Amino acid sequence: MNSTELKFGIQSDLSVFADTLVEMTWEEVRASGERGDSVIFPIAVVEAHGPHMDLSPDIYYAYLFSRFLKNNLCAKGINTVIVPPYYWGINSGTGKYPGSFTVRPETFNAIMFDIFSSLKKWGFSKVFIVNAHGDEKHTAAIEKSINEIKQKLNMQVYRMDNLDIQIENKPDFPDQREDRFDPDIHAGSIETATMYAFYPQKVRKEIALKLKPQKGFDPLAYCGDPASFVLEKNVIECFQANVELDSLKIETILNNDKNI
Repeated sequence: MNSTELKFGIQSDLSVFADTLVEMTWEEVRASGERGDSVIFPIAVVEAHGPHMDLSPDIYYAYLFSRFLKNNLCAKGINTVIVPPYYWGINSGTGKYPGSFTVRPETFNAIMFDIFSSLKKWGFSKVFIVNAHGDEKHTAAIEKSINEIKQKLNMQVYRMDNLDIQIENKPDFPDQREDRFDPDIHAGSIETATMYAFYPQKVRKEIALKLKPQKGFDPLAYCGDPASFVLEKNVIECFQANVELDSLKIETILNNDKNI
C-alpha cells in the first residue's frame, strides 16, 4: 500500500514495514539521500499494556502516525522516507511486567548513534523523531542521543513530541471528554480507544470493559480507565489533527532552512 492510499480508520495491513525505507531498493535509498529528503523515525517500545491489549500499541502508534505524516507531507510536495520502527527502548514504569523489554541507556544511545551514522553516510541530514513512549528515562535517553548526534554528526534532529515551534493557523482539535478519569497516561481510555479505532483486533474488548480505573500502573500494567474507551468518540479526529500539526511544524522548519 502506498502512502497516498492511506486512509484514517481501521487498518487491514499489520506490517510495520509497509511504506518504510525497508521496501526501497538500495539505489532508491541512495537517490533519496542525494535529493536531501527528510527522514521520519518512529521510536517506541515493546511494553505491557494491561490485560486487555498486547505489547505492541506504542509501536503501531508511532509507525502509523509516521505513515500519515509522510502522506500529509507528500501532499505538500515534501519528500520523506520512514525508517523502520525502533522498539528496543527503556521501560522503567512497566519493566517488571513480563514482555516489557528494556535496554540500558548506554545501549540505547549506542544503537541510536549507529543508526544515525548510517543515515548520515547515505546523505540524510534532517531527521524527525516520532516518539510514542513517555517514560522519563526513555525520553532522557532520546535527548542525550539527539545532543550527541547533533554535535558529532552535524545532523538536524527533532523530537516531534517535544518540539515547541510557533505555528499559524493550527488545526482544530476536538473537545476532550470532560468526565474522563484522571490520570489517563497508559493503556487507559484514550490509548485503548485509539488502538481500537485503527487496530480493533489488538484490543480484548470484553476484558477492557470489565477493568476498574487505576491511578498507577499497578497491579495490572495500565494507568487510566480502559473500560470507558467506548466513550472516546474523537480519537481519529484528534490523531488527524496531531498529524496535521506536526506536518506544519516540519514544513515550517524546512522553509526556514531554505530562507537561511
